[in-house]
Amino acid sequence: MKFKLIVSLMASLLFAPMSFAMTQQEQLQDINKILNAHPDIIAGLHNNLVMYLQQQEGLSLTLKKNHDFIYANPDHPSYGAKQPKLTIAVITDLSCPWCKKLDPELRKLVSEYPDKIRIVNIYVPLKEKGNPVNSTTFALNVWKNNPDKFNSVEKMLYSKPGIHNLRSITKVAQKEEVTQDLKDVDRAMEMSAKNYQLMLKLGVQGTPAMIIDDQLIPGYLPYDQLLPLVKERL
Repeated sequence: MKFKLIVSLMASLLFAPMSFAMTQQEQLQDINKILNAHPDIIAGLHNNLVMYLQQQEGLSLTLKKNHDFIYANPDHPSYGAKQPKLTIAVITDLSCPWCKKLDPELRKLVSEYPDKIRIVNIYVPLKEKGNPVNSTTFALNVWKNNPDKFNSVEKMLYSKPGIHNLRSITKVAQKEEVTQDLKDVDRAMEMSAKNYQLMLKLGVQGTPAMIIDDQLIPGYLPYDQLLPLVKERL
């Protein structure tokens, strides 16, 4: 019971700006009532809030230090507005089932706001780790060497159920006539390693994860939950 109360209070405090049912003042009054009724949870709640604020400070510093790598890096595949009001950076894996579900939701956002939203994909091949030729290194090579083929290649890579292997990647490469991009992957591997290090620095434990207006949002979000977040920032 105590744990549930702490979680409930944390949610009220941390996500207050997103609540349309209660104002911040009403939420604070409600929190005070709960704390007065359950003083035994105050210490736990205080510790959790301090830890959260420390994590946010660390996150802000990491994002600041890596701003150009994330948002101004031509080696990251991107699409959407040329001069966006909002850029969403996505740590994603072309073999991850939840990333495969998220991609069409993000593309739907861009189709709704083509002049306002830009998506930057930061590939991390967690599911294919250890394979030098993987969906990430292949896709990064296509982005660099054959940008006119990239959208079609990425769509096919995301659309395949399950984890990629050399056979599935080669099949895409042959269909799009970009088999050369399966070779000379050293530079793409280096980029992939940097992406993985960024993921660790941000404290991200899995894919997908989105960075929206310097807020880190782990996991998949359906369109109806993603849209209010975007509208708030636009």
